[in-house]
Amino acid sequence: MPQSESALALGLRLKAIREANGLSQRELAKRAGVTNSSISMIEQGQVSPSVQSLEKVLSGFPMSLSYFFACGLSGDTQIFYAREEMQKHDKPYGYMQMVAEPLSPRKVSYKRFHFEPQSDTGDAPLTSFFDQAGCVFCGEIVLSAGSKVRRLQAGDCFYLQAYTPFRARNESSSEAAEIMVAAATPE
Repeated sequence: MPQSESALALGLRLKAIREANGLSQRELAKRAGVTNSSISMIEQGQVSPSVQSLEKVLSGFPMSLSYFFACGLSGDTQIFYAREEMQKHDKPYGYMQMVAEPLSPRKVSYKRFHFEPQSDTGDAPLTSFFDQAGCVFCGEIVLSAGSKVRRLQAGDCFYLQAYTPFRARNESSSEAAEIMVAAATPE
């Protein structure tokens, strides 16, 4: 039976997405409640599945039909970063981790700062060359920024313009605190 270009393109897209998610045909079939041969035949362009059949296969990711056709196939770019995969940079207050640190060039910087109890960034204020937006992820942080000081709790956020002097302190004697900070980098 000759393969249609659209069935072949759909099959290649399914295969690329399956492999990008680290699934074997067998695992996807198991998750979706279909046979291995169904997945194989779709990926080879031997069959053009109905909308309902394709939706059932995509439920194994899970992924909607519209997302399946709209998503880009990003290739080798790493997208997800588990906490334990990111390099820890020891700091006087605890440590810092950067999302996608090895990626270059980068258009945005996103960092996770972990403050041990009774620790801070130091007596001297810090500054950044870039605007920064952040959020307290857990615990409490006392943030001094410019002439203002505020106690921030989990869920509270801040925005610092470039070159604003700042200092962060975890005044808790027992609980660690974490801040997530994003900054755009110039092109």
